[in-house]
Amino acid sequence: FSVLSALAFLFVGYRCTRLVLHKGSQGTYGAPENLLFRTHIGHYVGSLLIGNVFLTLAGLIEFKWGLQSGVTRAAMMEIGLWSSGFFTVATGMHTCISLVFRARQVPWINLACIVLGWIISFVVALVPLEKSNAYGPEGISCGVMRNYKAELFVLQPLPILMGIACSGAIYSLIFFVLYGKLSPKNGDLEMDSQTQHRWSLLYDSREYVRFIAVLARTMFWYPFAFFVLLLPFCVTRLLIYSGSSLSDSSDVFARVCCSMLGLANVGLLYNTFRVVSPLF
Repeated sequence: FSVLSALAFLFVGYRCTRLVLHKGSQGTYGAPENLLFRTHIGHYVGSLLIGNVFLTLAGLIEFKWGLQSGVTRAAMMEIGLWSSGFFTVATGMHTCISLVFRARQVPWINLACIVLGWIISFVVALVPLEKSNAYGPEGISCGVMRNYKAELFVLQPLPILMGIACSGAIYSLIFFVLYGKLSPKNGDLEMDSQTQHRWSLLYDSREYVRFIAVLARTMFWYPFAFFVLLLPFCVTRLLIYSGSSLSDSSDVFARVCCSMLGLANVGLLYNTFRVVSPLF
């Protein structure tokens, strides 16, 4: 599944590179990637996918090179977990602020949030390197050693638990706005798909809110995938943290689920493109 996730990311990279190289051509103008990744929410989604890339890379070196490059593999895994959790929540928070509170987005704040997310992810993952034995062979692979319980909890279960709890609360509020009794009464959320309005959302906050409303209907699946695919890994790490024994089959299953997150999110990304493509 790590190989499939890697191929999926290569396909996304190929598509984006092709759009950049053929900028201005008729075929690239109407591509949904061409607009989404220019928006603030597109920047968050892009950061989320990059975070998933770290999980995929950790999965690729899981077995054959795991014991030889344990520190590298473990650090990539922790960067991937923290960045995936952070940007899953940040994407939901941005959607909530835009759609629920109708707050105007300030570019430098979004940039600062993205930079902060990557700083936190790298610092949290690299600080344990000061302890020479914090990362090493653990079970069938390499990761945080059992005797470093504080590092084990902070690096692995904590970002998953925080991501599940925060994104669950945020997306529940978004759901009630879109489908429940909190639906806004001031103006509708239907986006104008006429040509002259396609690009206005880049500078028109009202059009951007309508765009977010269309996009939000596909965004619920991202935290769902995060929950379903990372919860097994979280549970196995909590068992290790508590001192319980863990079977190799359970550990393999949890790590396979982690490796699938990148593939799942790329699939969800193209589902998002499918939903918003009629606007282009």
